[in-house]
Amino acid sequence: MRTDKITRPEYSLKLINQRVFRVDQDIKALTFDVGGTVFDWQTAIQSKVRPINAVRGAEIDVPQFALDWRRRFFQLLAEVRAQKRDWCSADVLQLASLDDIGAQYPSLELTPKDKTDLVNVWHTMEVWEDFPPAIERLRTKYRVIVLTVMSFSIVVDSSRHSGITWDGILSGEFMRHYKPDTEAYLEAAERLRLDPTEIMMVAAHPGDLRASMQAGFKTAYVQPKLNEPFGFDDKDPNDFDVQADDFTDLADQLTG
Repeated sequence: MRTDKITRPEYSLKLINQRVFRVDQDIKALTFDVGGTVFDWQTAIQSKVRPINAVRGAEIDVPQFALDWRRRFFQLLAEVRAQKRDWCSADVLQLASLDDIGAQYPSLELTPKDKTDLVNVWHTMEVWEDFPPAIERLRTKYRVIVLTVMSFSIVVDSSRHSGITWDGILSGEFMRHYKPDTEAYLEAAERLRLDPTEIMMVAAHPGDLRASMQAGFKTAYVQPKLNEPFGFDDKDPNDFDVQADDFTDLADQLTG
């Protein structure tokens, strides 16, 4: 933790939704959530499940299947965080949660190969189209880091698949805590050798941002482009330092 005196920052002002936000110019790094914020997990899963659904004549609700799988993953992750399940990577949890969800959709008749193929889908997710130019602009001013519950290989593979480059990847897989535990954000600050107040968490999930605020991070909320499972997040983003309509807007605010 830094103990030296921090000089008073200068601010830029922007009016969004009738509210004035101050963008702290002392921010040194941006830590990004990626699942849902940057990577489109929903389309990736649905595009893989639909052919299986058609071949087996299962007639399941494919979007609901994707949401149920996502929800079950976070339920199992909560067990890991609570030390009720052995520490493991997101890939292990994706398979375990798929086993559970597959049992709820017996008409899909998921084979071991189906399950392997579905888990591998997380390694070929696309990014939202406005993200690649935005990250290049942001990297001219900040260190841009992934801070995620996803496995290191998921982020590496999906980033290469989409042609984007980060300054670093912090995966809970190799840390002592998973988000949204406060300690995960504090460990990220420690690894970056920054005070938490010098870091801005960027996410489309209010719950992630509020947890980072407890660690002292600044926060940037980007309007989500997809639906998350019910109860995954609240819908009131009005207490964050920055609100952005999309990644272009975020880059405009933080580099302007």
